[in-house]
Amino acid sequence: MRRWRHLLVAILVVPVLTGYIILATTFSEFIVGKSLFVDFIFYLLAGLIWIPGAAVVIRWLADKEAK
Repeated sequence: MRRWRHLLVAILVVPVLTGYIILATTFSEFIVGKSLFVDFIFYLLAGLIWIPGAAVVIRWLADKEAK
C-alpha cells in the first residue's frame, strides 16, 4: 500500500534532475573556459552537488518502506 511513494519519487525526481541539468549547463556557459582549475572545480561541484538531495529522498523512501 505504500507504493505511492515510489510513484511520487519517480514523478518528482526526474523533472527536478532535468531542471538541475539544464541549470548547470546554462551556468557552465559562463564559467567554463576561464581556466583549467575553474573548469575542474565547476564540473566537480556540479557533478556532486545533487547527491545530498537525492540521498535525502532515498533515505525518506527507505525509512518509510522499512516500517
